[in-house]
Amino acid sequence: MNGDEARKVAEKIAAFSFNADVQDRALALYVNSQLFRLAMPAFRKLLHAGMTRPLADALLAHKHQSLALALFPLFAQHCVQHYTPQIQAYRDIVRAVDLSSPHEWYSMARSLSRRIVYHAGPTNSGKTYEALQAMRAASSGVYCGPLRLLAMEVYDELNALGTLCDLITGQERKEVPGAQHLACTVEMVPLGRRVDVAIIDEIQMLGDESRGWAWTRALLGVPANEIHICGDGSAIALVTRLANAMGEQLEVRNYERFKPLRLEEGGLEGGYQDVQPGDCVVAFNRRHIYNIKQTIEVTTGHRVCVVYGALPPEMRRMQARLFNEPDSGYDVLVASDAIGMGLNLNIRRIIFHTLTKGTRNGRDVVDIPASQMKQIAGRAGRRSSEYDEGLVTCRDARDIPRLRAALDMPMSALATPAAGLFPEFDQLEAFAGKMLGESYAHILERFALEARLDGPYFYCKQEQVLRAARLLAEVADLSMMERFHFCNAPANLQEAEGCEQLLRFADSYAARQPVVLQQTEHSGSIKVPVSPEQLRQLEGIHSVVNCWIWLSNRFAETPESFPDRDRALAFSEELIDAMSDGLQAMYGPTAALRSKGMQGSAFKSLMGGDVDFSGPSKAALKKPKLLRAA
Repeated sequence: MNGDEARKVAEKIAAFSFNADVQDRALALYVNSQLFRLAMPAFRKLLHAGMTRPLADALLAHKHQSLALALFPLFAQHCVQHYTPQIQAYRDIVRAVDLSSPHEWYSMARSLSRRIVYHAGPTNSGKTYEALQAMRAASSGVYCGPLRLLAMEVYDELNALGTLCDLITGQERKEVPGAQHLACTVEMVPLGRRVDVAIIDEIQMLGDESRGWAWTRALLGVPANEIHICGDGSAIALVTRLANAMGEQLEVRNYERFKPLRLEEGGLEGGYQDVQPGDCVVAFNRRHIYNIKQTIEVTTGHRVCVVYGALPPEMRRMQARLFNEPDSGYDVLVASDAIGMGLNLNIRRIIFHTLTKGTRNGRDVVDIPASQMKQIAGRAGRRSSEYDEGLVTCRDARDIPRLRAALDMPMSALATPAAGLFPEFDQLEAFAGKMLGESYAHILERFALEARLDGPYFYCKQEQVLRAARLLAEVADLSMMERFHFCNAPANLQEAEGCEQLLRFADSYAARQPVVLQQTEHSGSIKVPVSPEQLRQLEGIHSVVNCWIWLSNRFAETPESFPDRDRALAFSEELIDAMSDGLQAMYGPTAALRSKGMQGSAFKSLMGGDVDFSGPSKAALKKPKLLRAA
């Protein structure tokens, strides 16, 4: 070849090596970008070294695209001959991170001809009741709920009705002799236990950015002849698509509210002194909840229960029972968005304190989503209550237009677009096997980057798990499974105490020493909190105890690792009793008036200055409580 021909041949080979189609074809053969950058220069060098006149003529005769087709088989052969171990390793990784057809992970479910029934309707439409009736009529069943509270409620109700039922949550395992039914939190549903009927409650949660994977896993993998899913209609299109992918029959049953929901346009004209029995004020800040409770009790004489997320589930349940019981003396509720799911409450009217809430970083304020407003508002006017209708309003009348727009928004505008996914442990383990020496946090990060998702799926955020993985990075001698459990434990990593205790638990377990719950050393000496700070401290201690109990369930096969479980459970109950007594002692009707002359602006200062308070009138203080209708 002359110099001009040699230059053109070199250009042709260079064009081949940078052709995007060639790189895509290589990836299909499990030659990833890193291996491509290694293999292609060697292939080009091989071509130049073995160049012959016929080969040069063939290269010069081809245009760029046809050249790619002609040379690629030679490049593929070169890769297979020289890089088989790297190709095999990448193939194994790709298979581990392939989340494109997650329904194929669950062979037991796929072996059944499952029938799916979607009970679609707003809150208080009877959809979950109908699903539970189907489960009770079956010889075996499982109920999957979004919260411990709901699972506990179903467990209690089914057993009270004579349908023997077990309970499994992260913290509880209660077995009833002869039970063929199970109530569990959705993360805990056993996929190796075949049943006649399964219920998956709040199905629209499969679109939740953090927990959605649990609903997707249950829907795709629960081995039941019949699956009843309950929720609003926002997920109908998505569930239809998933059912079609699984080749399963789907029936949609639509429900309407038993009682109408009416918007009160004027807000609370007189502030919280206008609160009446059966009302529930919803606030999104813990301090606001306490302040509102005091304001209502001082200005109206009503006794107020509180429900918010940091309270242990047992306390939330206790407060809900006090509110629901006509003769308890408690007839008003102040709650966070924790009431949006789970608690069965006898609410006459929902009152939104505000339509914004702070973010987790504590620096930003965001609007409450329309879907959440609809969910919370729908808690008013329960089917079995004495109220003819449910009412909803805002403390501030200026928020009414936003609330009205949310309530009027059609379900089609709130459609759940995709289902969350997170890998099964076996997939993470297989992926980690190709990344020996890497930290668990790095493995999780890499998996998220390389995961292959197709169609109606997204990869769930796992910020809590990643934070725990980084915290425990220096803890040696933990197996992959053990590290998986510790990183998924419900520790409060927003607080230093939660981080410190989780690290101590993991260190003790890794050293094969008993994981001692030091907090139980104070058993029998817990004092009723008399300040918000003391109450917060007890909530923090309970969070640590709750985490320890959760871990003791995960390592139940080695009970010596988590000794004195009964003592921990008793201590948890002691904490709950003390916190319950403290709530009323601090925020009861007389607590705010203990200091002489604390009225008007002084009381408003106590309230933090952010609660609309106009001072109790004599008429308001003397006004008798409204009696619940018989």
